[in-house]
Amino acid sequence: MTTRDTIYSADLACGGKQLLSVLDEGVTQLPPESDGSGNVEYKTKLDPENGARTTHLATQLKWRLAEGNGHAVYVLGVHDDGEVVGISDVELQLTIQTIENMARQLDNVHISSIDRRRLEDQEDQVVAEVHITQRNTVRRTELRVTVLGDHGAGKSTILGCLTYGEADDGRGKARLNLLRHRHEVESGRTSSITLGTIGFDAEGLVLSYANNRSAEHIFQQSRHVVTFVDTCGYAKHLKTTASAIVGHSPHVFCLVLAADMATITGTTREYLRIAAVLGMPLMIVVTKMDAALKPQFAAMMHELLGALDAMVPGRGKCIVTSETDCDSLAEDMMRLAVVPIFTTSAVRSVGFGELTAVLAKSRHSCSGGALATATTSDNVKTHKNPFEFHIEHAFSIDTVGKVVTGWVKAGTIEVGPNSGHQLLIGPNSLGEFDNVDVTSIHALRIPSEFAQADSSAALAIQPRKSTTVRKGMVIIDAESLNKGIKRVSAEFVARIAVLDPDFKALNSVIVHIRSTYRLARILDITDETTGDRDKQQHGLTSGSWATVRLRFEDGVCDFLYAGMPIIARDGQRLTFVGYVAVVV
Repeated sequence: MTTRDTIYSADLACGGKQLLSVLDEGVTQLPPESDGSGNVEYKTKLDPENGARTTHLATQLKWRLAEGNGHAVYVLGVHDDGEVVGISDVELQLTIQTIENMARQLDNVHISSIDRRRLEDQEDQVVAEVHITQRNTVRRTELRVTVLGDHGAGKSTILGCLTYGEADDGRGKARLNLLRHRHEVESGRTSSITLGTIGFDAEGLVLSYANNRSAEHIFQQSRHVVTFVDTCGYAKHLKTTASAIVGHSPHVFCLVLAADMATITGTTREYLRIAAVLGMPLMIVVTKMDAALKPQFAAMMHELLGALDAMVPGRGKCIVTSETDCDSLAEDMMRLAVVPIFTTSAVRSVGFGELTAVLAKSRHSCSGGALATATTSDNVKTHKNPFEFHIEHAFSIDTVGKVVTGWVKAGTIEVGPNSGHQLLIGPNSLGEFDNVDVTSIHALRIPSEFAQADSSAALAIQPRKSTTVRKGMVIIDAESLNKGIKRVSAEFVARIAVLDPDFKALNSVIVHIRSTYRLARILDITDETTGDRDKQQHGLTSGSWATVRLRFEDGVCDFLYAGMPIIARDGQRLTFVGYVAVVV
């Protein structure tokens, strides 16, 4: 973080007051320096030193950078006990030169900003904050896995075991690590989207919270990162689950089933159908093996294999019993050739070795399928293509400004001048775009020089005009909008697979597109089998393919493209799933 209100983490002001900074007028005392932790270092001054002394100071800087996840702050003119004494202008310049010499001894470290204040009672004395940043230049691969399943299947418990490396106690201990709200803890029911992370280093060692104290440390050491998106199982939270399916640009669906379940539910069959329609790689995780009887488990597996044959035709099935041949299995899964099935027990810590071994070898570049080809082919994902960033969250930080998080669909963005390319943000409610500058980048929470296609990122931005930034917007190279391809509209045609045949009687549905959802009027439905366009006479059944023309009720334009996945619902039931075919 580079904001002043997060630098002095030990200085928690009473009553929620703003935290102290040496730059604030009238401040003569700061909290004592923390030697054991934190990214803030107090220095009265630094004189040009010999090589050995500079090397020692560089080692100290390296530690502070590690504590601050690539960001350190040197507060100058302050004693270790926090007393503000000030230094002269000449001493400040010599100190900054010494810090520059320290930074040159480390990889890709530089001074990002220098802020100073002249003391009121001593005009020849100054204090300063020097912000030092270590940019990430390591290219990491990322795999985003959306975890789906019925309530009570054990989704949060499995993720708690994976991300924290500890067994469950049979009473929900493991899931407590992921639950965000008090009512979730009390009821055991997930009601919000929760993210979990594991990583793999260059040797393939699993990195989790069991051997790292934060997600930032996991990311720093990883060469391959897996992000899990935990979803809700209850129908009342279907809106949240639908947003997770299309809103986080997942690479893999992970369907969780309980070994002791009596039958494969309709919800589970819907998830299988969605995976098939969207061309998503799919893995099955069977939980609670310690609680299931053999006849019960055998009956469930027989029904599951039948459901896979019906809902996800053309893919083989493989029950994974060892960690051998995980390379080929992971590749086959991502190519949509096979659905691996893992049998696990959170209480006995069984089956997680096989699961993590496959995840360690799974790479999105191997994926295939109709939708995957439409959205991830070389002519879209290549780094040479115009930059396109989809915003999932937007917020503001006092001293940084507007920050957006999301994922890079195409191209590459770098810190600083964007090679002469003009970037735009939008569309607003009128379908218009405004100019925007990207001032800094965090990739997987690490300060970075770049963000590349198909990776998650956080961008600090400066719109040229006063623009209301919201999720669902995009940051795009102006070149993309000048190609004559219509991409902003309130109306579109989608090719869909029917989940609920009764939707043909509806006038409108709620359509989820990326991380947003809107009410859309159904203008026309065409049954692909019969060619019938009278929606009251359609013989559509669950699984039928159709073409539907939709228009947003509020008339607000959105950014659309052919191949964009969509999912629609009517209250607490899913109606259809598909992808945009034509932007009208």
